[in-house]
Amino acid sequence: MKRFLLIATVVVVAALLIFAGATTLSAQSQTAQSSTTPWQMSFYPNLDWSGYPVYTQYSSSLNYNWGDHAPGPNMPSANWSMRATMNAYFYGGTYQFSILADDEFVFMIDNVAYMNTINAGLSGKKVIFSVPVSQGNHTVRVDYRQFTGPGYLYTSWDYVKPGDSTPVPPPDRPLPAPLPPESAASVQTGYGDFTPCIQQGLHQAECFHSDGAWNSPDRGSVQMEPQITVWGNCEPADSDVVWTVDATTDPMITKEFRCSKSLAGWFPH
Repeated sequence: MKRFLLIATVVVVAALLIFAGATTLSAQSQTAQSSTTPWQMSFYPNLDWSGYPVYTQYSSSLNYNWGDHAPGPNMPSANWSMRATMNAYFYGGTYQFSILADDEFVFMIDNVAYMNTINAGLSGKKVIFSVPVSQGNHTVRVDYRQFTGPGYLYTSWDYVKPGDSTPVPPPDRPLPAPLPPESAASVQTGYGDFTPCIQQGLHQAECFHSDGAWNSPDRGSVQMEPQITVWGNCEPADSDVVWTVDATTDPMITKEFRCSKSLAGWFPH
């Protein structure tokens, strides 16, 4: 009888220890996701997060379905991008991240990319990956971009393995630059209607008209530029962007493009 009581006591104690450990892990997981600052979501009317955001909002979670609609005021319904950042407290250990996005995203912790679906053909497919994270506050960032059709982004993570781990960066390889956007069929800026130049394959100077301001470009300065190859409203003038011009090579071939003084598009720089 004494032996039976001893065995029963050991079983009960072991069960309590297991339950306590599971409760602690669950509590840490919840704390890791709730002890955060809100997501700051900055929206850009282009595909490469360039220039200044035209709309910013804050959210406690990063789970959105925009459908075919614009994500906010002054934003297009297609060919836009969003950068979401927040600071979160993590217990040391391994975390499993789950992201479902249409179209593409880059996931980063402390400016180190751990998942990148740009040009990877993973639009609309759930991506699950694990990252070891050291204990403390970390900056989490998600760069998302939407082309056409339904747009959505769902992000979550779970604490799956304790331990005081330090994130291990992926191989030292630069992120691929985004592909250039499709050239617009019609463009109008404060310097004129450039649609005829697009239709007839003319240099942007042929459609340029000065607005008369003292610090504005003149036709001569626009004539000195190479011809626009990617038509579309751009700003500011003379700003540069890097796009992938050949995605079939490894590494991909990129080229720098410059926004025309006419604000009507980009040419290779």
